[in-house]
Amino acid sequence: MGTDPLFRLLLGVALVLAAGAAQARDYGEWLRSTAAPYEEIARVAVRPGVDEPVLLSMASAEQKPKRILMLFPGYPGIMRLQVKDGRIGFALLGNYLLRSRALFVDAETAAVSVDAPTDQYCCFDDEFRLGNTHAADVGKILDMLAARFPGAEIYLVGTSRGTVSVAPLAVALGTRIAGAVMTSTIVQATRAGPGVASFDFGAVKVPMLFVHHEYDGCVATPYGRARDLAAKYRFPLVTVKGSSDTHGPPCEAFSYHGFAGREKEVAAAIMQWVKTRAVAPTIQ
Repeated sequence: MGTDPLFRLLLGVALVLAAGAAQARDYGEWLRSTAAPYEEIARVAVRPGVDEPVLLSMASAEQKPKRILMLFPGYPGIMRLQVKDGRIGFALLGNYLLRSRALFVDAETAAVSVDAPTDQYCCFDDEFRLGNTHAADVGKILDMLAARFPGAEIYLVGTSRGTVSVAPLAVALGTRIAGAVMTSTIVQATRAGPGVASFDFGAVKVPMLFVHHEYDGCVATPYGRARDLAAKYRFPLVTVKGSSDTHGPPCEAFSYHGFAGREKEVAAAIMQWVKTRAVAPTIQ
């Protein structure tokens, strides 16, 4: 019976379905384990026919945060936020900022994970991130946050390709934001895009923090160039060392590039700077 072709086909289908069910279960468990106490999706109309969804992560539905950290995840930055069967779902859950989003939430602080605008679900490349349309879109998100949480300070936090958004936004949004954080910054141009290799950081007038892993092996994010950039413009730098569980390619989320095994420490350093401007120079 085990050699019958139909049996083997049915067995294969059963195994695929079982694996898919297990994967869905694991995703659901992971999503719940990384979530803040309260989360909801807001869809912001940024241009005619175009929305930019965001995920609000808060201590409670009634929270009135003093500060909000807007999180811009790494490549491709396309979360595809949605509610299905009453549950929030999105892509890129493994990304450092998204899997750590609850670490940026406390009694006075909320996090907002920023999706790509819906007309950029095709691409969301560096050219768009560096352009005026992106800045105007994010400005509409700030309008929504200001209306809902009057007086809250806004900080931009980007990781990897998300820093290509944060750097120009820190200039374009000016005094509308209180500061910006660049983690695993794309300081080297590659075939994937220019990153911020030619960006004029001298134009940044808001406080800015750099966070980078000393052993980041991604070709687009060499530590030495990030260190030199921070020194040139006198931005404070947090240098991360070591890890307890890295795996995968050097530009992926669970390598040194994504602060695997140092998620809590990196988030704590960012929160400390946001609240007090104190800098932890090294995370061991």
